[in-house]
Amino acid sequence: MTIECIETGEFCTNTYLIVEGDSAVVVDPGDDYDLIMSRLNALKVKADYVLITHAHFDHIGAVGRFFNHGANIYISKVDYDLLVQSDFYVDLGFFGEQVERFEADLLTDGDTIEIINHNFSVVATPGHTPGGVCYILDGKYIFSGDTLFYLSVGRTDFPLCSHADLMQSIKKLFALPGDYTVYPGHGKSTTLDFERKHNPYVN
Repeated sequence: MTIECIETGEFCTNTYLIVEGDSAVVVDPGDDYDLIMSRLNALKVKADYVLITHAHFDHIGAVGRFFNHGANIYISKVDYDLLVQSDFYVDLGFFGEQVERFEADLLTDGDTIEIINHNFSVVATPGHTPGGVCYILDGKYIFSGDTLFYLSVGRTDFPLCSHADLMQSIKKLFALPGDYTVYPGHGKSTTLDFERKHNPYVN
């Protein structure tokens, strides 16, 4: 298995490619579908699955195109319901962006997805959005979206955000046993143990 990161869109969203054999999982394809596909084609793999950490437009701008080309989409039920209710104005009140519709398998806290011969555990981490989730891959790697960053945390000054919920979500991650590599939605990767010790935004 390999994990690669491609920056997509005007907000430099981290889109991750998790590759096993000839199949790939794409995490948060925020934009630049052709760029992502160019890399997948170079690796000679197919994007069979897309995992969404949360439904802000800069994380799902290219999801519709993956859906239309046959990928299976996974997103939290909470954020997906908000998308449907808002007619796919996927910002959830942030900037008024709209993207192509897609259908998805809906997730809740504690679910496990078994795909490309690996296990992805779903951890509900509301705060940045009401239905934000993190994905824990094989008990070693956390794809944290915009919940936890290197020495920082997700913003909570947008509509539908909650700082109190975000702090509880991060403490939930910090309570996990052991250490993990953390792949955030923006910026460089980090580790859970480093953030436990040094993140200035978490008491």
